[in-house]
Amino acid sequence: MGLVNQYLKQPKPLKSNHLWRYTSWSRMHPLGEYSQIPEDVSLPTIKLTYLDGTIPEGFTIEQREHESEISELEPDVSASFIRAICAGKFLNLEIPKGAVFDKPILIDIHVTDKISALNLKIDNFSMNKLELITKISGDAEWFGLLREGELGKNSKLKELFVNKLDSNCKFLRSENFHLFNDAKYESATMSLGGFRCKSDIRAVIKGQGVDYNQKVAIHGRDKRNDDIHLRIFHEAKNSNSRVIAHTICDDSSRNTITGKLIINKEAQNTDAGQKFLNLLLSEDSKVNSIPELEVLANEVSAAHGASSAPINKEQLFYMRSRGLSLDEAKAMIIDGFLMSTFQNFSSNKLVEYCKSELEAHLN
Repeated sequence: MGLVNQYLKQPKPLKSNHLWRYTSWSRMHPLGEYSQIPEDVSLPTIKLTYLDGTIPEGFTIEQREHESEISELEPDVSASFIRAICAGKFLNLEIPKGAVFDKPILIDIHVTDKISALNLKIDNFSMNKLELITKISGDAEWFGLLREGELGKNSKLKELFVNKLDSNCKFLRSENFHLFNDAKYESATMSLGGFRCKSDIRAVIKGQGVDYNQKVAIHGRDKRNDDIHLRIFHEAKNSNSRVIAHTICDDSSRNTITGKLIINKEAQNTDAGQKFLNLLLSEDSKVNSIPELEVLANEVSAAHGASSAPINKEQLFYMRSRGLSLDEAKAMIIDGFLMSTFQNFSSNKLVEYCKSELEAHLN
């Protein structure tokens, strides 16, 4: 009961809290009431393979248990809730020191039943190199995923996260990674599935020489609502971070992307930036883009920008005049706009996998 009590002791999140302004906690809670703890929570089916289906060797994934009391970790309420309903159990993925993998590894997570949850801890020890794909799919009514861990000194992680959940699923994503000296982390998200999605993504840069890059592509259609909140904490000097997000809204969908850069006074010589681009395909769709800076250091380079625009009707007319249907023309525009998010992403294999998943989604 320790983790349950730890969750219940936290104040109920208010809509005045920036994190929950556009998607309230009560709308994301699987039972709708803050103090209710669901009992019948299933663990998703998980497969760990290379892309060709073979089993990778060289690291371990095993179930463990949290201590009854844990230190205060961010994200706050979402992480605490998922730990509580997972009954303190988590899957621990360890990539050993110095390990180098020449092929991408796929974590295929399939969720069923009414309520499903998973706490995944990733320990990426120093001097290693890994390309990782995490794909979630399935028809659960509600799925909560907490990912947390550390990237050790001089480790290199390139990652793709693909959300292809059923269109009726509520999805709560919470994650927090700490990066140490000279760690390189390239992360890309392709968010396509789920009915109502809320993500609280945080990175804490604790060492010098860190490069953190986050790319996010979101496709909203029908009545889909996707709300992604990112925070990057710079706590050490001589580090870099970049966030690029491309969002498409169609039909009556609603998308929100919030990014906050926090540069502490010790983080001199930081180079950080955010750029959000939005494309509206329907008059009934809506997007919110909120880039934010909180800079306490003097010697920094920090910038942000956001822009939204409707679909180019002349471009659409030109494509239809060449024999494409309206849906085909839209699909080509969606594919090009979302895939352009991943320009300069340094893993061709991950980008190719992402493109194949997007094309399957559009078809």
